[in-house]
Amino acid sequence: MEFEQIMRLVETVASSGLTEFDYEEGHLKIHLGKKSPKILQVSEKERAADGLAISEDIHRAEKQISAEKEDTAAKEIKGTPIISPIVGVFYAASGPEAEPFVKIGDRIEVGQVIGIVEAMKLMNEIESDVSGIVTEICVEDGDGVEYGQPLIYVQK
Repeated sequence: MEFEQIMRLVETVASSGLTEFDYEEGHLKIHLGKKSPKILQVSEKERAADGLAISEDIHRAEKQISAEKEDTAAKEIKGTPIISPIVGVFYAASGPEAEPFVKIGDRIEVGQVIGIVEAMKLMNEIESDVSGIVTEICVEDGDGVEYGQPLIYVQK
């Protein structure tokens, strides 16, 4: 496993709801874990003394909510995701010298192959389940993909 793949694995686990993850491949063993946040009880007196800090926390939370709303709006613009039905390695073309199956701006139809996911030495063609314009390609050729991970977005 290459360093970039390990870093992607760490990022994926960090952004997921998992608290622990183990991976073994040959002599390589990886254990990833993260601590769950602790909940502290604070008395009203302590809260009043920290009024300014609470106000700052509220402001920070409002900014985060606003950013999440903008992110949600951006996702709506992206369109419908075509997701990976399996874990494997994504290939954007049928071969190293071939043109990619799809590019941003391409019009695609239901049943059109948008990529290949190799799993357990089997090449699985991934077909679009919607027609429309490709607005985003989420993975690069050779990237590892997870079950349910968006591969591309299509605007109907």
